[in-house]
Amino acid sequence: MTARLGIIGGYLGSGKSTLVNRLLAGVLPGRTAVVVNDFGSVNIDADLIASASGDTVELTNGCICCQISDDALRTMTALAARGDLDHVLCEVSGVGDPAQLAAWRDFPGFSPGPVLICADATAVRRLLRDQYVGDTVRRQLAAAEVVLVTKTDLALPAGTQEAVETCREAAPRARLLVQDPADPGAAATAAFAGPAPGTQNGGAPQDDPADRHATTHRSTALEDLGRLDVAAFTRVLAGQAGRLVRAKGFLQDPAGRWHEVQLSGGRVDLRPRPPGRPAPEHPALVLIAAGPDAEDILGEVRAVLLHAATSRPE
Repeated sequence: MTARLGIIGGYLGSGKSTLVNRLLAGVLPGRTAVVVNDFGSVNIDADLIASASGDTVELTNGCICCQISDDALRTMTALAARGDLDHVLCEVSGVGDPAQLAAWRDFPGFSPGPVLICADATAVRRLLRDQYVGDTVRRQLAAAEVVLVTKTDLALPAGTQEAVETCREAAPRARLLVQDPADPGAAATAAFAGPAPGTQNGGAPQDDPADRHATTHRSTALEDLGRLDVAAFTRVLAGQAGRLVRAKGFLQDPAGRWHEVQLSGGRVDLRPRPPGRPAPEHPALVLIAAGPDAEDILGEVRAVLLHAATSRPE
């Protein structure tokens, strides 16, 4: 039995982890494994978790979620050898090249599934024109066999149509799907359950020693923030939204309640952490900036946010 290997890519904040959550909920037939960069980006419902050990979480619906640590080769070859999986889905880093993992589709034990790229309806046109990240977004879309236009619930109909036309131009050979706000998972489920595309690469992929994305994007983490006025802190973060391409993390208010915060497309989203989810080890926030001044930007934004954190109530 071979597992159908699909790739999920797209720029930072385009909705990849949201898509993974829906697929982990068991919408695909059979037994599914999802490979992610970081468990922390995937909100696995505590009621679904049967067991967790090392880099793997087993779910009650038969799915598993694996985290790529230092050795992607070890993770992928282990999944290829299992023989009990129907689907394997790999979420690529938001600044990564999906073509790198797509080469695994011809590896023994896998059969080819689609390379699906998420494109944020509210941001894709702007991102493609950006002098610092445009090449990354363009390269991701060029690798697409399926483009899923996401976040249509946040865009006006005209904006969604413009995003569709932009994606069609950037990925002319890809199948184009538009997320239905009333049923966000339907289009992606159809893509992964549909006919397998052709592949061009064979054998196990080699690491790219000159990853150009690393010269464009920089990240930093604010750790051990302690308990703080979450609403006030988030307002300060929103004031810095135009300088960052992404931020995500967990905050804790003075009453000990946990909150999830996400920044993408210039918008900040704050919501309570769902009941029953395991508490994070400590409050932390990851910041990502792009361009030649990314290091300076991160340093300045970090200073602003740390200052805001110091005025938290005790």
